[in-house]
Order: sequence, then structure tokens, then C-alpha cells
Amino acid sequence: MLSRMRRLAVEQTEHDELVRMMANYFKSLGYTEIRADIPEYETPAEIHWTNQPQQRYRPDLTCRMNDTARTLIILEAEICNSLTGEHTTQQFRIFRANATQNRGQFHVVVPRVCGTESGNDRATRFCNRIEIRVDHIWWPSQ
Repeated sequence: MLSRMRRLAVEQTEHDELVRMMANYFKSLGYTEIRADIPEYETPAEIHWTNQPQQRYRPDLTCRMNDTARTLIILEAEICNSLTGEHTTQQFRIFRANATQNRGQFHVVVPRVCGTESGNDRATRFCNRIEIRVDHIWWPSQ
């Protein structure tokens, strides 16, 4: 997650709307323990590598599915401009590893459109380039 201080206000609003959309969606499915990095929710815990505790990242949302395994979901919201770079790459790597270690899933939510391509296409291209498997890419329906 980029620092709230470093994002432009319009970018922060777009980012937070994506997180809120997913929190509401997961809540409608009966998912539990929803934590989201937006004001009206409890903040998700930071995740770090065992051998590098100083390298910490906070996912935008975590929750548990309502299945018998109570599957962990780690979700990261990315706006079009943030689907690039080392910071996002490092976040995706640690979130994917943590989801795998905990028999969970790693999800990403992006805007519907990024310039001349879909947000899904841009996110898929980014994940393929950095060789990170994402269990599901979400985007707004409108």
C-alpha cells in the first residue's frame, strides 16, 4: 500500500472506493473477520517475511470466507498508476506467499478501465511479468 500521505487525494479516494466495494461485497457473502484499511473498519495486520521483520506491508483488506476451512482472503487494491514498480511487486510477493502458507487466497481489485485497456488486462499483464499468481482479479461492474 502506498502511504496515504504520498497518494494524491483523488487517487486515495479511488483506492478507498475499491477497498470499500470489496469489503461490502465480502460482507454480503457472509464472510467474517473483515478488516480493511479504510476508516470504518478495523485495520488489517501487517505481514512480514520471517527473516526480514523490518520489511512489513499492510494489505488493504483481509477476511475469512464462510466455508468450513474459513479460508483466508488477502486483497490488495491497486489504481492504474500503482500497477507497476518495486513497491507493488514486493507487496504482491509477500501477500501471495502469506496466502499460500495459510492455505488462503490472494486477490487484487483494480479500476474497470486503465487508459485504453481494461484494469483486468493491466493487472494480469503486471502479475505475469512479476510471476505472481493471483487467485482472483476484481473490478467494478460500472
